[in-house]
Amino acid sequence: MRISRRRRALAGLAALLSLGAALAGCGSDDSSSAAAGDGGAGGDTKITIGVPGIPPIYLNTVLYVGEKQGFFSDRGVDVTLRPLTTGADVGRAVQSGEIQGGVIGTPGAVALGASGGSIVSVMGFPKPTYLLASTDGKVTDCASVKGKTVAVDAVGAPKALGLAAMLASCGLGPKDVSTINVGGPPTVDALVAGQVELAVLHPDELATVREKIGSGTKVNEVMTLAGVDPLQHYTVLVARKDQLAGPARDTWVKVVAALRETVAFMYDPANAKQVAAEASAVTKEPGTVAEAALPQFLSLGVWPKEGDGLDKAAIQHTIDAAVEAGNVPEAKAPTYDSLVDPSVFADATGK
Repeated sequence: MRISRRRRALAGLAALLSLGAALAGCGSDDSSSAAAGDGGAGGDTKITIGVPGIPPIYLNTVLYVGEKQGFFSDRGVDVTLRPLTTGADVGRAVQSGEIQGGVIGTPGAVALGASGGSIVSVMGFPKPTYLLASTDGKVTDCASVKGKTVAVDAVGAPKALGLAAMLASCGLGPKDVSTINVGGPPTVDALVAGQVELAVLHPDELATVREKIGSGTKVNEVMTLAGVDPLQHYTVLVARKDQLAGPARDTWVKVVAALRETVAFMYDPANAKQVAAEASAVTKEPGTVAEAALPQFLSLGVWPKEGDGLDKAAIQHTIDAAVEAGNVPEAKAPTYDSLVDPSVFADATGK
């Protein structure tokens, strides 16, 4: 019974994890749709990559740091980063050819593949960022959450499903807790105001809570979704399959090579303040919040330090969860090989 409950919770979460990479915000709306391979100013190859969130969510920092540090332009690639409201919007824009690639939730990529979409993953950002935070000093592990009230976004939404998956790891179910639906920034405000003592957050939201509450109240990180289910895959960078079969493939090899260099730059402690400043500029969060959140994003492995972030077991786990949840018919479920092109990373790194 305990195993079945956990599997149901994780399957439900996988159905909507793509929305977790599609938080709303504000930012520029560059509608450029220059095709990869077109020569831009100075002979650079132009490409537009969609990122979820307006303003873009913290996950996208890696792309903006790569642009800011010149890792793309050093390889002759002129990258335009285009914020779109949700990851689903990014996926549709890539599929339609409006943009050449973008970051979408892995379950969203699975759903596109099942519906006949012509997209392929060239790099992954595997670890989900959901965590359970508490200002109640007595709540320090999963079991101690029983009987408590937890702030989430909405019934059936990503944070609520993330909570279900985390609780299922110790045998708890929906009836063992109460939830209050507040969502987004109000979740942070409710925790700071003491209206709730537990909430599902992202690392930057946790940093915001700690900054606003101050040193008078300790805010514990009870558990993370990545710790509960190490195989849960979060987001992928996708391109259209026809691009990887044509001259534009070389552009994607250069993009991936630049991102690998960017990730190494971000993990270097000497660059922490610079990376945090760029994260703040992207997310519109205070610099102190971005700086405090960065170490946790790095420790979670949101941006893979080694490899392409497209672990076969993790991708297959997400495919299986989508089928189990009933979101993808088993007969139409994509295979790992149809969703991933590891040769792009191999060519980008010489491995």
